[in-house]
This record gives sequence, structure tokens and C-alpha cells, in this order.
Amino acid sequence: MENESFNESMLEIIEVVDAEDGSANITIDVSDEFIAAYKLKTGKKRATKKGIAKYIEDHLRKELLEKVRKNV
Repeated sequence: MENESFNESMLEIIEVVDAEDGSANITIDVSDEFIAAYKLKTGKKRATKKGIAKYIEDHLRKELLEKVRKNV
């Protein structure tokens, strides 16, 4: 699993709530497989909500920036 990448079956978007300022709150359910892969990739012993949220946010930000750069 160390070299295995994450796939969309490891995450389920439960709810997206748009805010008036243009931002959104996204509720995501993560699988046990995702948690195991997260701990392996980050070297952490425990998976916390805060840690997983930051990891997903950083990953999404990186992916979006790469897509924007390709389209520019």
C-alpha cells in the first residue's frame, strides 16, 4: 500500500454547503482504507479530523493549482 495512490472510492462527499462569501463547507466521509493510507503516507500514528482535513485541503489545493497552470 506504500506506493498505492488514493482513489475516489476512499472518499465520499456527504454534503456541500455554499456560504454567502463564495466559500463552501464540504462534509466528507473517509474509508478505513483512506485512514490507513493517510497514516502510512504521513508517518502519523493517529488520524485526527484536523489532520485529515488539512491533508485533503492541501491535496485539493495542489491539484487545482496544477490544473490552473495547465490551462494558462
